[in-house]
Amino acid sequence: MLKYLKNTPQKVLFAWGLLFIVYIFFIFACSYLYPYGADEYILKQDNIIDALRYYGLSYMMENARIGLIANNIILYLGKWSFLLLNPIMQTIWVLSFFFLIYLRKPDFKTLKDFPAVLLIAVLSVFAVAQPDNTLFWIGGACNYSWSFLPFLWIMSWLRLEYKSKGALDLSRKSVLLLFIAAFALGMGSENASPLSIGLIVCFAAAAPFLKIKLRAHFYIIVFGLILGLAALFGAPAMWNRLNSDIFDYFTNSTLREKLLWHISHIHFYIKAVFMIPALLFLPLLVCALDKDKPLVFKNENYMLSLIFFLSSWLLAFVLFAVPFITGRCFYTASASALISFMFMLEYLRETYKFKIVKYASMLALAAALAFTPGFIYPYIHLHRQDTQRLAAIEKAQSQNKKRIFIMPYKYLKGPNNNLTIMFYDPVFGFLGYSAYIGMAIQTDESQDISAVYMFSNPNII
Repeated sequence: MLKYLKNTPQKVLFAWGLLFIVYIFFIFACSYLYPYGADEYILKQDNIIDALRYYGLSYMMENARIGLIANNIILYLGKWSFLLLNPIMQTIWVLSFFFLIYLRKPDFKTLKDFPAVLLIAVLSVFAVAQPDNTLFWIGGACNYSWSFLPFLWIMSWLRLEYKSKGALDLSRKSVLLLFIAAFALGMGSENASPLSIGLIVCFAAAAPFLKIKLRAHFYIIVFGLILGLAALFGAPAMWNRLNSDIFDYFTNSTLREKLLWHISHIHFYIKAVFMIPALLFLPLLVCALDKDKPLVFKNENYMLSLIFFLSSWLLAFVLFAVPFITGRCFYTASASALISFMFMLEYLRETYKFKIVKYASMLALAAALAFTPGFIYPYIHLHRQDTQRLAAIEKAQSQNKKRIFIMPYKYLKGPNNNLTIMFYDPVFGFLGYSAYIGMAIQTDESQDISAVYMFSNPNII
């Protein structure tokens, strides 16, 4: 390692070091400022056995995703564990995204890969669906951005299989790790896992035409994905939640009504990713019609851009069947759109010899710098309110007061709707009541703040 650093120019080390330090600090800061919400106070357990047992209950009743296991363990350990892990996981996300596009690690000895990594890092925060819920909220990070990692790894494996024409030689350890990743992918998301099995089936069907021989490890890894998929969709929670009373209006609605309701959701999705899902249609069409480049459908980058473009729209469209849609539901669709975007940039760069990745990274950095003050201040404002509320409750408890009157949190708008915080107030529920209504809560039932918040029969006054 020291030899590697010694042979690398200082300006290169400085640039790479600054990029990762800023990115890690940004993720850490937003994760720190985002308070515990209602779910955290409900799910937090006093010992690891109860934390895992609660996942078992959730698997039967409400949420069967594998990410909830990590969420419950983190809540048991404390928020410090999330502040340590989340910057690392998001950095791995950026590097895994890069590997999927280029099938190699970034070259840290030079700056040739710096623009691409910078662009991916910026997009991973500002151009994914609802980053406050999918990156900085503990439950959201575990169930969305962290759970998307196996998708990146399995898609990278498929690319390596294609490149090697089926001659990819994997060790037993690698096969086991990919099997585990495939299982986690299957249990990680209700839309990304079916998409993955669909893409793999298409790959297997095309293998004879591409002269790719599928080896034994291919079927082992796919079996892991199928097991995870079966564990997720076979969970009682999937059907219990859908059949709950609050979703009667949805289950009894017609297909036409559901599709009409979904139009506004699709509109949010397109704007959330800065129009990328819609704008990508233009270069895909123009490049396909370019008579000077007749082999466009034989170009791997173009075809991968097209595949992930269609996948992003499919992932967004199928959500019409979901009873209650929040912005974070579009996370996998938005990430797929960004994958398509990066493959298109690579196609344009190699085909038209234009440094488009470099210029796109500069534009993204400029936009991020402009957005950051308006993006970060609402987190500071929310954290300040949470600190004041907790201090007031602690003071009331120390003075043996029976009740305390508190106000709901106020939420400041971010640079756009997608970058605006959507927080589950522990006392007032999702987004609370009117900002002018307060609540009196009991303080004498328990010294545990979770009991004060969730189990004290609060009265609105």
